Order: sequence, then structure tokens, then C-alpha cells
Amino acid sequence: MDRKRTVRAGNKTLISVGMAAILLTAAGCTGDGDSGYGGYGGADKDSATSDEGQNGAAATLQVAADTSVGEVVTDADGYTLYMFTQDSTEPPTSNCDADCAKQWPPALTEGEPTAEGVESELIGTIEREDGGTQLTLAGWPIYRYAGDVSPGDVNGQGMGGTWYAVTPEGKQAEGTGAVGDSEDGASPGTQGTQGTDEGGGSGGY
Repeated sequence: MDRKRTVRAGNKTLISVGMAAILLTAAGCTGDGDSGYGGYGGADKDSATSDEGQNGAAATLQVAADTSVGEVVTDADGYTLYMFTQDSTEPPTSNCDADCAKQWPPALTEGEPTAEGVESELIGTIEREDGGTQLTLAGWPIYRYAGDVSPGDVNGQGMGGTWYAVTPEGKQAEGTGAVGDSEDGASPGTQGTQGTDEGGGSGGY
């Protein structure tokens, strides 16, 4: 009888040890999976996003003279840069973030920006709330437009009456661009609108 009890106790011990080993292995796997997400693994994801937005290098501004709205400032790839009249210049402040910044990605830089055809003293930077360093021109924060699909496009010109391609002097470009509709990325409530500067805050995007 004592021998049977000893065998049963031994079996229970072996089962307990085996279960503990399985649980430890499972916990280890779960820990590795969690490291790819959230606050732990998020560093790699955030770094990738930052590198994509900033390219890990100083930005270069250029001038395109042959757009439908005249001379405008572009990024190094030739994409038109825009100013938002709901921003401020004293001090330079961006009022475009969250969903607005998805449609109008800020022109970011790492390091000292350079320019061709733009006076260097007009170029500055501001620190965004999301940690990025955004370029300014004559105090205006500048942006790309997601609806511009090719270099030289000015589809964001006059959008919502608050967005304008920026000139080398840091002013609004004159003329009318090909203002996008909802299929081109315009926000609900501002589709194909332009003209008045009464944009009503970031709703003008």
C-alpha cells in the first residue's frame, strides 16, 4: 500500500514538473511576441516610421518654375510644398496634426536643411508635438499634399481656402491648381472648395 502511494506521489511530481516546464516555455514565447508591439517593441516600428518621414538626412528645398501656379518651392523629389493659413508665424506654429497630418504630411528634416533658389535666412524649423522637426519658410510651417501623385502637381492649391503652394519668398502662390475631390484625398466637407480664407481652423484641410 505504501509502495502504491509512493508511485502515485512520484507520478504527480513528474506531472507537476512537466506542466511547469510547458508553462515556462509558453511564457517565453508570449514575451517574444509582445516585444514586437506596443510600448516594448514599438521602438523599431517608430524608428522605421521616422526614417521613412525624414529619410535620416537633412532636407533640401528647390524651386519649380513651370507649375500651373508659377514658381513654387518643392522638396528634393520635386513635390510641391504648401502653407496652411490656419498656422501662425509669430511664433511659427503648426496647427495640422493627427488626421490633418496624414493628408498634409509635414516637411521634415534631420540636420541643417539646404536650399537651391530659396534665401537661406527664410528657412527655419520647429519641433512638432510628435517629436519631428518641421521646416518653415518665412515662418510658415510647410507640408506636402497626399493628393499630389507626381512631381510638379499642385492639386492642393486653394484646398479649403486655407492651403496654398508656397513661393520662394514664403508667400501664397497665385492661381488655381487642380483642386482634388473626395477620390483625390480631400476631406469630407471641403471637397473641391477654395477661395475664402474663412477655413475655420484645421477643418480647412
